Amino acid sequence: MSELSPSIADYKRAAEHLIDKLPVGDGLWLADKRRAAARRFSELGFPNTRQEDWRYTNIKGLLEKSFFADDDTHRSFAPHTVKRRFLSEPVAGRLVFVDGLFQHELSDTDLEGVQLSSLNSVMTAGDQTVLKALGSLSGIGDHGFAALNMATMQGGAVIRIRAGVNLEQPIELLYLTSRAAASFSLCPRHLIILEEDAKATLIERYLSLDEGEHFTNLVCEIVLGERAHLHHQRIEQESPQAYHLSELYLGLDAKAEYRLVSASLGAGWSRTRINSRFTAPGANCELDGLYLAGDDQLVDYHLDIDHAVPGCSSRENFKGILTGQGRAVFDGRILVREQAQKSDAHLSNANLMLSRHAEIDTKPQLEILADDVQCSHGTTVGQLDAEALFYLRSRGLNMEQARRLLCLGFASEILERFESESLRQQLCEVIRQRLETSMIES
Repeated sequence: MSELSPSIADYKRAAEHLIDKLPVGDGLWLADKRRAAARRFSELGFPNTRQEDWRYTNIKGLLEKSFFADDDTHRSFAPHTVKRRFLSEPVAGRLVFVDGLFQHELSDTDLEGVQLSSLNSVMTAGDQTVLKALGSLSGIGDHGFAALNMATMQGGAVIRIRAGVNLEQPIELLYLTSRAAASFSLCPRHLIILEEDAKATLIERYLSLDEGEHFTNLVCEIVLGERAHLHHQRIEQESPQAYHLSELYLGLDAKAEYRLVSASLGAGWSRTRINSRFTAPGANCELDGLYLAGDDQLVDYHLDIDHAVPGCSSRENFKGILTGQGRAVFDGRILVREQAQKSDAHLSNANLMLSRHAEIDTKPQLEILADDVQCSHGTTVGQLDAEALFYLRSRGLNMEQARRLLCLGFASEILERFESESLRQQLCEVIRQRLETSMIES
């Protein structure tokens, strides 16, 4: 970090300034919890490469940008540019944010048995039922960025699905950034609660309306009650100049089921950390992910799956495609505690290297303390199959066409888990375009 970069004290003062400006006597803005998070940040500071979880994730470039949270509520944009980003398929409800601000007029929140709102409106209303769940899984932050999110959180989505409600169509959560967010840190915080026997699909996307540097520092807590089912489809596709940090915390009650399919295709620097903890027997967690890293791009995934009770299952399958001088990090850890007998856990990470200059640091881990379990883990790092390339070229395809076809075939296992046909088509097109413009070396 350069001598002109802000200090930890500067960030803490900026956070406290935002907290001091919160409305007094108007709802529950959690000022005490925010101040505790600011103090926690001051104690922790920012993570560094001497810490194992951040060993391969250098944040020097991020800190040199000096992104600070901003409380400006008077940004303008063209609504039609936002509507063009809506899903093609019908949705049950929609929450839209632009530059961190909830856009009520572009959202669709009238849904029986479901609470769809912004976190700010929940705090203004003093909704104790929802707010008591805030931080129940994440605490006030176990590293500096997470603590800063709690201290300076700027809205975010609240989705609460009542017991027994079964949504046949998905909920869309659309988070957009424009050039007005340039040089700022956006700190959304999402809270998603499915009560017992509730069932839903959530499609969550992060897109950029314009090119520009900004920092999205997100924390999302997902609480699933008994026998609740959530299918979570998540896409990060912000501008190449953007920085994106996501922390997902999952709490699964008895026989709950959580399925995530994630694609990280944007941002010059992105890191996603998924923390899943089973709290009662019979729950199931399935995580699928696809990431694409090109020149001057870092994509980082960290998984922390905690089998703390018996009879739960988890499966994690992540695939990466690396081109040019792209870098990726995959650190997947499954912990099966001594009391978690009958656990079923499987972890896989496969990477396709399309350039001799690309780099992957992959570390799948199993820590098993129980003896009656079924667990496995594995990783592969390889290039395109020469025989498959020869076969496709013998059928009339040129080298670049053959490579693109094999890459899409490699990615298809993950892409097929996106239920939205329009999303699958968009993702395939993004991958095609990225491969066409990349410097692919044999």
